[in-house]
Amino acid sequence: MTPEAAIAMLNRQLAAHGQDIRLTRNTLGPGGVLIPFSVECRAFVRSYKADELVGGIIQGDTLVVLAPTEIEAQGWPGAEVTPTNQDRRVPRKDDKCVIAGKSRNVEAGTPFYLNGELVRIELQVRG
Repeated sequence: MTPEAAIAMLNRQLAAHGQDIRLTRNTLGPGGVLIPFSVECRAFVRSYKADELVGGIIQGDTLVVLAPTEIEAQGWPGAEVTPTNQDRRVPRKDDKCVIAGKSRNVEAGTPFYLNGELVRIELQVRG
């Protein structure tokens, strides 16, 4: 399977079965002013199962699965420079995720690559 085929397959499933969410990161603007940069995405959202509550995942956390499509198309997270070697397209701790009108905190973002190309993102969100 090619990365393009994997992303297309995920996008079809998200369009048919996902829900709309909003990701927001506060980026540093001119003069050190924080500027929120948001992107609307389709995502699968579900609670973690009891046997998945390990390694910092607690009851009440939510798993969010999304494709990189909307993030790349909308240029999220703006012009911010990522201070680590982490892929800047992947939401990170303290980014915000609004699901069904409720703002939640991103605890972790996990990228999945196929042949070196980002094809899927999983988030652990809390709140």
